[in-house]
Amino acid sequence: MKNHFIFSYAGNKRQEVEKIYENLDLSNIDTIIEPFCGTSALSYYISTLHPKKFKYILNDNNKLLIELYKILKDDKETLLFETKIDNIIKDTNFNRDIYIKLDINTLEGYFIKNRIYAIRPGFFRLNHKYKYIKLSDYPIVNFLRTENVEIRNDNALHLYKLHCDDFKTLIFLDPPYINTCNDFYRNPSIEIYEYLRNNKIENNKAYICLVLENISIINSLFKDSKIIQYPKLYQTSKKQTNHMMILNK
Repeated sequence: MKNHFIFSYAGNKRQEVEKIYENLDLSNIDTIIEPFCGTSALSYYISTLHPKKFKYILNDNNKLLIELYKILKDDKETLLFETKIDNIIKDTNFNRDIYIKLDINTLEGYFIKNRIYAIRPGFFRLNHKYKYIKLSDYPIVNFLRTENVEIRNDNALHLYKLHCDDFKTLIFLDPPYINTCNDFYRNPSIEIYEYLRNNKIENNKAYICLVLENISIINSLFKDSKIIQYPKLYQTSKKQTNHMMILNK
């Protein structure tokens, strides 16, 4: 799937959504929840195949990402935000030093640093050329405005517990990976691994899909679950690896 989002995003599942979708049965589903939504690649992809069929609940612990989502849902707010960004980066004096000093804890700084160089925010791309950013041109914006979308900034595990017995709900779990994102363990949302190990997903009425890297500890944690493996090629590093879908049905 082509990039639907407004900037590159680590962990983006857009290269995998078709394979994931092929192995899902949505025949009895009316709500799709992404507790770790990121760019919401799966929800967006499903909406292109089934317009206005599902309700989507998009959640992430990244407050700035969620704030951006909320702005993108509203045309007037989007235009105001575009103007703020435009006023910063169209300045003829905008250079590496100004870029580095941008506060990534503000929405403007977060957006510009990810937009210009997402892999290493703070690393100024010397060949960057200013171009007016028309956010409404990006597919994710049309999705947010035309589909039934609820946006939340909640603890992922809390959201999971609220809906894990809703039998018409798909919960798509794409948490930071254990092997590469150990620093995320400072975030209580990542307790999802331990919770799912101690409270088997097979006992839940909701349709659960957990996407993880194929490593020994994950195989051990979910050895009794239904597992579908598929190849994964990282676009930046070109590393070839295997990922897995863990399903309860």
